[in-house]
Formats: sequence, C-alpha cells, structure tokens
Amino acid sequence: MKKVLALAALLLALLAFASCAKKQGGMNYKEVEGGLAITGYTDKTTVTELTVPDEIDGVPVVRIEDFGVCNAESLTKITIGKNVASLGGWALTNNQHLTEFVVDPANEHFTAVDGVLFSKDMKTLYYYPCGRNITFDKFGRTEDTTTYEIPDGVETVATKAFYKCYYVDVTKIPESVTRIEEKAFHRASAMTSLTLPSHLEYIGKDAFAYAFGATDAEKITVTIPASIKEIGEYAFFNCDGIAAVNVLAKEEDVTLGSKWQPTSKGKIIEDCPVTFAP
Repeated sequence: MKKVLALAALLLALLAFASCAKKQGGMNYKEVEGGLAITGYTDKTTVTELTVPDEIDGVPVVRIEDFGVCNAESLTKITIGKNVASLGGWALTNNQHLTEFVVDPANEHFTAVDGVLFSKDMKTLYYYPCGRNITFDKFGRTEDTTTYEIPDGVETVATKAFYKCYYVDVTKIPESVTRIEEKAFHRASAMTSLTLPSHLEYIGKDAFAYAFGATDAEKITVTIPASIKEIGEYAFFNCDGIAAVNVLAKEEDVTLGSKWQPTSKGKIIEDCPVTFAP
C-alpha cells in the first residue's frame, strides 16, 4: 500500500511539473508571481533573432530566469519585451555571436544603448553582447577584438556582465562604479589594462578570473582604491598577467575571500607582490 501511495504521489508531482513547464516560440516558460518567466531556450543552432514577447496567451512575461536564453550559437539579436522586470544572473550568458540587445521603449526596467543592456536609469550594466563588433567566419572563428568604454554614471557592473566576452577589451571603468559583481569580467581575456575607480567598494567572487591570463602580453600592476570594503574569493583567479597588486586600504579594513589575489593554475603567484596601506 505504501508503494502504491508513493507512486501516486510521484505521478501527481510529475503532472504538476508538466502543467507548470510550457513551451512557445522555442522558449520554455513557467508561471511566477506577476506573470510568466522564460526558463529555457531550445533552438540554439538556427535562429538568429529572438524576441522575448510582451505576453504569452495574454499573460505578461515578467522575468528571464537563470539560463533562460544562453549558450545559443546562432543568435545575433535578442529583443526584450516591455513587461520583463527582472533577470537571473545567468539569464543571457555565453551567446557568443550575439551583437546586440534591443529593449522595447515601453519597458520601465531595462534599456539598451549601442546594443548593450542596462537598467533603465543606466546605473547598472547587465549584459554586454559577446559578438558586438566582431566578424566570425563560417566556422565560427575570428581574430577580431574590440574595445568598449563603460559609460559614465554606471554604478554597478552586474554579475556575468562580460562573462566569456573573449574579444572585448574594456578600456574604461568610470569613476561612478562602486560595485563589480561576481564573474563580471570572467574570461574577458582580451583585456590589456585595468584602472579601478577611486570609489570602488566591492569586487565579487571570480570577478576578473582568467581575464589577465595571457603570459605573452605585458604584465600589469593593479591598484585597488582605499574605498574598497570587500574582495571576493578567487577575484583574480588564474591571472598570470598581473605583476603586482597595490591595495590602498589597510588589510584589516577589507573583507578578503579565499585566494582573492592573483593565482596561476590555482596557486598563489609568489613573485606577484600584494601590498596594503600601512
């Protein structure tokens, strides 16, 4: 009898899941508070443009969940509907050929400028399209790189903002930035320099991991401002290209995560000195 009840409970759970998970236009979605959330994207090899709609069957699409639209090889353009109000931290990552985001002008929460996705007030940079200003051959290869300056007024570089943006050298992080979140520049391996803003307070976990891994480039010195309050674990993981780190704050005033300083193959680089203010 217990086995029968357990089987019945499992079947009910599976039916409940099936009723929650639905599909339309190559996108999976589910019900959430306030409307629907995109939970996955299935056509990753042929479609070049994707629109996250305002509504599905009259119900507003209000969120894109973690991994909602990611790892899509063919996408070059993503348009976000007017009702999307929130994004998961992994929502739009690793779309390598993506050249632009477009946002419905009526959206009250997000906007796109030159193809880059920001909060409506331009205080948070959410996602940079990995393939912006990059030309790929028919095999998906490129030798291109490009540069980008984060606009003045941005205060937060969001989690995964430049995640696996292999071909972009971010040449300016403006003075307005106070937070660089988890994996913000993870594997942004075309970066050649790093000038951190003087009011920066937070560097998240893995923020610059692998971003300065090239050993054939000229090594750089990173100066972390006196305003810093926290540096997350593995913030400069596998950054062989960093020669030294100067922290202008006192060590006791900063919350430091495990192995936050530059490492090589996971080991702290002995000849990469880290200094703090006396």
